[in-house]
Amino acid sequence: MLRLAALSLFISSAAFAGDNSHSVGLGYSYSNIDNINDESTSELNDLVTSHFSFSYHYNVNKYFSVGVGHLNGDSSKADGGFIDVFTDSKIDYNSNFLSAIISYPITKRSSLYFKANALSYEYDIIDDNKSVYKEDDSDFGYGLGWKYVFDNGIGLDFGYEVLNLGSRIDIEGFSAGISYNF
Repeated sequence: MLRLAALSLFISSAAFAGDNSHSVGLGYSYSNIDNINDESTSELNDLVTSHFSFSYHYNVNKYFSVGVGHLNGDSSKADGGFIDVFTDSKIDYNSNFLSAIISYPITKRSSLYFKANALSYEYDIIDDNKSVYKEDDSDFGYGLGWKYVFDNGIGLDFGYEVLNLGSRIDIEGFSAGISYNF
């Protein structure tokens, strides 16, 4: 009986995987920086940041997918350079990530999602054009949101995400993305 249940789960997953089981995506996030009051990061005065991400996902079934990706961000570009007139510090960061996504379909084409990311990150806090603090380590992030996929395989998603970059920097804000499912 257990073998029959496992076989039927595998067949249903394989049947779904044959239909748009892969996707590539490009995302953008506009976020707040939560700079824990710490001596090593006290030079960071920027309060907002933005980053782009690129990812690949494999849909195991209609409820679960796994993926890999890379993101790159810079707090000096988030405000259009206006705030930088008053401050000379910024944070540059990037991360490779592994993700697991649970989806809950609400219509034929749209779903709600929860995403958990394992991050391998590095960041530099730059003040007066020199690095005053840097860190590279691993941590986690998560996000939740809504995704809509058109019949042609193009998908749009909107959500809220949190990136924990160690114990000193948390980045949280809104994200939007476009993907192609094939």
